[in-house]
Amino acid sequence: MVAIARTLTTACVAAGALVSVGVGSAGAVPAAGSPVGAVTFSAKNLGHCKAEFSIVNKTNVTSYTIDWRIDDEVPEGRDIGVGFPVWRTGSPNMASKADLPSWPDGGAGQNTEANRTMVSDRAPVTATYVQDLKSLNGWNPGLPNPNAATHKIAYRMVLGPPGNNGQTADGMPEWLGNREWRSVTVTGCAQPDHGSLGTGSLDSLFG
Repeated sequence: MVAIARTLTTACVAAGALVSVGVGSAGAVPAAGSPVGAVTFSAKNLGHCKAEFSIVNKTNVTSYTIDWRIDDEVPEGRDIGVGFPVWRTGSPNMASKADLPSWPDGGAGQNTEANRTMVSDRAPVTATYVQDLKSLNGWNPGLPNPNAATHKIAYRMVLGPPGNNGQTADGMPEWLGNREWRSVTVTGCAQPDHGSLGTGSLDSLFG
């Protein structure tokens, strides 16, 4: 948790006060449900109480991170030292991926006006993560409303520095979506009582 918090803190500091919605270049490849931009993200229901999250990244930055919560869960988000509360970041940490050299890891080096190591014009690299609501791990709290057949997942992009000193080719900051929540409903979470019919082969039909 300390290592992840350190990485997130670095990303947050690099991001500064970036909260604006930027417009990406015309050649960007959007993820489903996202506006066109250098960094886009989405989620979909897989059934069987699982959700799949994707980040499509045309930058070399690996710290764009998805935060998520289940059924408007409380208490409020955790303080991990990044300047604002987060919910279920980590385990696994749903961060963007990029080809090398990448930033902050992977040898790209510090990004400065004289040496612009952050770029926003690469071929897209997709990071995909599957979250099983029935098998939460790490420091995540347990599943709220565990007997419910469906669960609402709210998710958002929370961290990640601006690319190329905050500028894309059209002079706009990289898009973080203003940390606004999106949502997806996950199905197949019920645990019905099969009674006398409950055998191993029949149970698999109700997952």
